Amino acid sequence: MESGWCRNQWRIKLLMAAAVVAVPLAAGALAQGIADQLAACKDEAGLAPDRITACTRVIELATDDEEMRGEAYLQRGVINETTGNREAAVKDYTEALKLDATNSIAYFNRGNAYDQLGEHDLAIADYTEAIKLEPSDPDIFNNRGQAYDNKGEFDKAIADYTESIRLNADNPRAFYNRGLAYANKGDHERAITDYGQAIKLEPRDAEAYASRGAAHEELGNDDAARADFRKALEIVPDHDDAKEGLERLGN
Repeated sequence: MESGWCRNQWRIKLLMAAAVVAVPLAAGALAQGIADQLAACKDEAGLAPDRITACTRVIELATDDEEMRGEAYLQRGVINETTGNREAAVKDYTEALKLDATNSIAYFNRGNAYDQLGEHDLAIADYTEAIKLEPSDPDIFNNRGQAYDNKGEFDKAIADYTESIRLNADNPRAFYNRGLAYANKGDHERAITDYGQAIKLEPRDAEAYASRGAAHEELGNDDAARADFRKALEIVPDHDDAKEGLERLGN
């Protein structure tokens, strides 16, 4: 059967701030206009092109407020990333970091964009900087683990997933990802244990069932493999990996 199972998820972070921010060096109508543009930039219900335009206006107008401009760059980066324009997102996160080199969110998000662009070493470097600034954030360790996974450095990935789990034992993603890393190393017993924990935390995760089924199959546990593949199909009826697994096992 095929090896090298992989599932990547990137959780983008946002600054949590009030929609309207005071502009100490601007006044009157200009200050209100900038505040209105920032609110539109951050409005998750708005259309992406409109939000990008609003973010750009803040960057252009708030010349005396680096904090506000940094937030606008970060927000525009998130919009660009979520709409698939990752190169533009990297540029925006870089500009945000020029204004504030201690912005862990910008490092984290730029790391996500780099990883999705296949620039895994750059992603790891950014995640490492984010960890220096936020050493208790489990998401950063999880995502750096994914970057190591993408490079085939499974032991380093496992170490990061383990730290992510230590910081937050209720996150199924880290258990699932560690299971994948163990499976890619050929340690299917440990993979099965981690997939099982991921399923306990997220019982409707078809990917975890399909991956556990594959691990059982590798160990010759055909009945257990069939049960997991069938459960995956119960959750997602067109799950290709589960279908293929049952076909290999003769249903």
